[in-house]
Amino acid sequence: MAHRATEATVDDRTDSGSNADPASTGDGPLVSYVIATYNRPDDLAESVASVLAQTYEPIELHVVSNSTDETSELFAPDGRFDVPGVTYHEFPGRMGVPQARNVGYDLADGDIVVTLDDDAILCNADATDEIVRLFDAHEDVGAIAFQCRDYYSGEVNHHETPDPPDPAMSPRETYRATNFVGVGNALRREVLEAVGAFPERFVYGFEEMDLSLRLHDAAYDVLYTPTVVVRHKKSPEGRRTDAETLERLVENRIRIAFRNLPVRYVVCTTLLWSAYGLATTRSVDSLRNVFARLWTDATELRESRSVIAPDTISRIKSRRTMLFLWWYGPNPRRILGPDGNLRRLFWEL
Repeated sequence: MAHRATEATVDDRTDSGSNADPASTGDGPLVSYVIATYNRPDDLAESVASVLAQTYEPIELHVVSNSTDETSELFAPDGRFDVPGVTYHEFPGRMGVPQARNVGYDLADGDIVVTLDDDAILCNADATDEIVRLFDAHEDVGAIAFQCRDYYSGEVNHHETPDPPDPAMSPRETYRATNFVGVGNALRREVLEAVGAFPERFVYGFEEMDLSLRLHDAAYDVLYTPTVVVRHKKSPEGRRTDAETLERLVENRIRIAFRNLPVRYVVCTTLLWSAYGLATTRSVDSLRNVFARLWTDATELRESRSVIAPDTISRIKSRRTMLFLWWYGPNPRRILGPDGNLRRLFWEL
């Protein structure tokens, strides 16, 4: 593996790692891995090691960091990951995850960009080979969602698995999905060029769902596969407080509706998710925080509004996942009836 240095879109970056040209021993497209990290050196080391264990070539890895601890030592000269193909990009201050990933996408050179959480690991050494094979086999697929398992138990994390079109389907099956999840996924470079990357004002949560809607509207599709597996720790280090997390999740649900959906969804989403946020945080101040940030960003939200086409809405509705009548959220069949699961009403923290 190797890397050709590129310029970042954010100033004051400190890079370490190889600056050699991409490897050319493989015949396939260059695959770029991007990991955003913040103060999780032990978890990050496992994540990076799982990428380095991949058998596919050519491949590169970009680590985008706002860390204030010893993380950089892993990538310093003679450090554990001072190896060809790995480049560490350090920025002052703290980005949200969407911005950090976007910076990584800008730095990456690959035709395929793979995103991996810094507390997740690839389980199979041939994962990259499988990603390339699936994109070759499905020309209309713009994103691949990986199967996510609990790091410790090995059980499938259903709340980190895209909903199947039929609630009775198993996460051990391959299916076309409405969205992908950020723990582990792959995107075609052309998708990012066609619809843009993540909305950076989201800070935490659901940015993948926003990109998924735009991806579908550009006539691409999402493929969920159980043949590429990641194990996720959900490490508490570097995470935001539970209260702030809930606030951001409610806020971003409203942002998604305003940016992408017809007015009826915006109204219904605002009312229902506000009620949900009030019930879960039990704090009027938290709800005030949500609407204060939305009001501050009102101009940006208006400028970013681009309603997806009726055909796109119909296709998403046909999969019985996130859109139902005027409701934006779990389809009632996901939480009620013989195939329902009330846990779909609760977000992981």
